[in-house]
Amino acid sequence: IRMGDVIFARPRTDYGSYVDLYRLIELAGYPLIFADEIERDSDNAYIVTVLNGETQNGWDGARARIVLWDLEYHLDGIPPIPGVSEVWASDKWYAGCIGARYVLIGSDERLVDGAPADGSIDYDVAFLAYMVGRRQRIAGELHAQGVHLSPSSAWEAERHRVLSRSRVYLCVHQHDHVPTIAPLRMVVAAAYRLPVISETVADRGAFETGDLMTSDYSHLADFVRMWTKGENNHHRLADY
Repeated sequence: IRMGDVIFARPRTDYGSYVDLYRLIELAGYPLIFADEIERDSDNAYIVTVLNGETQNGWDGARARIVLWDLEYHLDGIPPIPGVSEVWASDKWYAGCIGARYVLIGSDERLVDGAPADGSIDYDVAFLAYMVGRRQRIAGELHAQGVHLSPSSAWEAERHRVLSRSRVYLCVHQHDHVPTIAPLRMVVAAAYRLPVISETVADRGAFETGDLMTSDYSHLADFVRMWTKGENNHHRLADY
């Protein structure tokens, strides 16, 4: 039996939040094509990376194996997509919510795009996120407690500088009803060898206590301050 290739597919719409995923695909040596280039009658396995208007109509009658890797949060479920045989998700709780297979994303140290860190620290916390109200509240509480935060938006060389010169990487959920691991943030933090502090998640999945520090929302600012201030805790952060 002839086996086809494993090929990743992306929509033609450019999503900046997926730049790290596409770089990881490239580093892993997999082809990356546009979703409208999928050969539905081939023996290939295609992994589609975004569900949007370009991909939701699917590939009716496909012979190829087509998987949707859902890195968004469709809590109302994903309707059947013609030709798609399986859905993957990278947060265990969310995978259970939609009946998807739980699949981790691996990181790669080559995701670091710049000179190695020299040990200098400019920020207590790398807090790179779209700043909705609940995240702004945490930022305000941290500022009030004297915790030095990075800019919330940074790309390319500026992002490399921020990540190379921060003590921890902070993840705060965009929505209080979506208590998930942030998989694309985890791979970036891993590449930069940054410990992660996250708002409490519903299910850690593969991430054990020694991999990820968590705190509930009401105590999150205090928890971050405790870990980022004081020489003793700076040494303990190295364990993460």
